[in-house]
Amino acid sequence: MLANAVFVATVIFLALAFALMGQLRFLIPWRALLWHEYWRGILFYCFLLFTNILGLTIWVERKLWLRDTGRKLKHLDQEIHSGQNEMSAEILARFGEE
Repeated sequence: MLANAVFVATVIFLALAFALMGQLRFLIPWRALLWHEYWRGILFYCFLLFTNILGLTIWVERKLWLRDTGRKLKHLDQEIHSGQNEMSAEILARFGEE
């Protein structure tokens, strides 16, 4: 899930960066001066923006794909302990009655 979130966040971040570069063409003559003076601030802002996008994508993925995980795991646990599943004996032998 984390790898998917990083991939999606990277795609969104790059799309935003390219859109911003298209809007800021008028700053091209001062590119060297701006980069030389403000590179720390630019990189810090990019880092914060990426972490916020990553946090948002993780939150969205959890809400969309892990919605009923607790209910599904409870159902699986009931199946294992009831003996209705062919893996029940193996799992109970390995992990015991916990």
